[in-house]
Amino acid sequence: MSSDPNKKLKRDESAAADSPPFLGPNEALGGVSVGDTATWSRTVTQEHVEMYSQVTGDRNPLHFDKSYAESTVFKSLITHGGIQSGALNALVAERLPGPGSVFMHQNLKYSAPARVGDVVEAKGVVTKVHKSKPICNMDITVTTTGVRKEGGEEETIVVMTGDVAVFRALPVEKK
Repeated sequence: MSSDPNKKLKRDESAAADSPPFLGPNEALGGVSVGDTATWSRTVTQEHVEMYSQVTGDRNPLHFDKSYAESTVFKSLITHGGIQSGALNALVAERLPGPGSVFMHQNLKYSAPARVGDVVEAKGVVTKVHKSKPICNMDITVTTTGVRKEGGEEETIVVMTGDVAVFRALPVEKK
């Protein structure tokens, strides 16, 4: 048997490639399995926009100056993109995997803005779970439902897509 560490690595990779993926449930995540889904939603208010601005210091005129916003491609005030991505924080911390969850990685694509009065809904689907660690990957979609054009009908559109990696810190039992 060779002592070349590269040969060992190749052999281990080959063995892993032959193994079926672990689908769950992952007890370290509280029983999460591949295919689990959850949603979280909230109607965005002007107060949310104000509070977000107070926390971040973001006073972009697209969020506060109606005349300015109306003169842009958006044609009206829009909310901070962080409010859309913030829905993901609530999704993972409150629904799936649940309390104690934090992001390890986010890959997000913003495709449209949300507006005050829109219902923002985050949806996550578990695509991968670690066999023993409290880690999972999820595909996410964020939609908004609201009136997009003055005098128009209410419609639902996708405003963000992506994938995330989540770690869940559950309380450790005292011995």
